[in-house]
Amino acid sequence: MMMEEVFNTLRNLVVSTISMLLAYFAPVGNFVFVIFFVFLVNCVAGLIADIYANDERFRIKKFFRCLVETMVFYMIVVCIYTVGERMGNPAGAIQCITGVVYAVLYFYSVNVLRNVKEILPSSRAIAFLYYVVSFEMLKKVPFLENFVRREENR
Repeated sequence: MMMEEVFNTLRNLVVSTISMLLAYFAPVGNFVFVIFFVFLVNCVAGLIADIYANDERFRIKKFFRCLVETMVFYMIVVCIYTVGERMGNPAGAIQCITGVVYAVLYFYSVNVLRNVKEILPSSRAIAFLYYVVSFEMLKKVPFLENFVRREENR
């Protein structure tokens, strides 16, 4: 009987803690969902491209690297929100998080379109979308263009 009470107490503590965290971070729930959704689309596109276009098999190491990268983005969002909220500026934190999510969305979208282009190499529409997102969009965000140039020169 004693173990059952301990288990119930621990379960209640865990459920209460998770509920409290979910309530606290509710304002960034949509951002977390968007990051997850883009991560999922990226994983599926990468998996299909590897298997279908590149004749490779599923690599768990590559999947976990992508998962860890996504967790890093989650931590960045959570940290920005926590700091902004504690400093009395949750609106500023949300604005900053929006920028982070758009950056994640941009880089994952380029990767997804690159993978889809490998899967459908004869699709002019996909090739055009990849070109627009990966090259023409850079012209609209000057610091992004500088960043990509710098990364290519490394």
